[in-house]
Amino acid sequence: MKSRSSTASIFLYVVTLCGLMFDVTSYSPKSPVTTKPNFSPRAPRNSNAAGEEVSVHRILAEERRKQWIDQSLHYYTKVMREERRRTLGQAKNFNSADYQDDFMLLAKKHYFALRKIKDGKPGHAETIYRRVIDELSADDEHCDHAKLAVTTLLLALLLQRLGDIKQTRSVFLNFFRIAVLESAKDEECACSAKVLQAYALFEMKQGHSLKSLDIVCKAVKLDPSLAPVLRWKQFRDALERRAVQQV
Repeated sequence: MKSRSSTASIFLYVVTLCGLMFDVTSYSPKSPVTTKPNFSPRAPRNSNAAGEEVSVHRILAEERRKQWIDQSLHYYTKVMREERRRTLGQAKNFNSADYQDDFMLLAKKHYFALRKIKDGKPGHAETIYRRVIDELSADDEHCDHAKLAVTTLLLALLLQRLGDIKQTRSVFLNFFRIAVLESAKDEECACSAKVLQAYALFEMKQGHSLKSLDIVCKAVKLDPSLAPVLRWKQFRDALERRAVQQV
């Protein structure tokens, strides 16, 4: 009996010991706690917030686009002397859709060229001006001397600033040929006159006073309001020199 009791005691002891070992292994704080991975789907982004963000970007982009157009139109209207041309009746069909579309396109191109000059990229601006001149010159049926004049003047002034005398003269001569020599019309044009005045001053600076005088007289013919220019000392001296030669 003692042997059976002893065996039973040993058995209970082993069972108890195994149970303790199980408890310690399962719940020891040093043992890693394994949990079932969470595969629940990620919470979706707030669609309203995303939509609002897109709307803000669109609004800002539209504001920048409108600002660019407004600045382009303001700049080009100024250099085109558009208000004066309309007052004098030199701007034809300016209320038509075609005129407005062309004006808008040229305004954006010229303002873009201006920005390139301010950004220190005159070569890019020169390319833009030359491309516009080529496009306007190629349109024989609808060649607008006023538009051609403005781009010519801007390109010539840019080339003068860069010190390229040869190319500056070439640009002026090209306009003089189209607007004066080859033109069948002899109408007043404020923009064309302004280019010829600039051309005259350019030649005067190069020492060609009589040539300059002839050009500025053409300018005054296109725009009589420029007549006071003939009273400038350079042109008064040129007139006196011309008079002496004719004696």
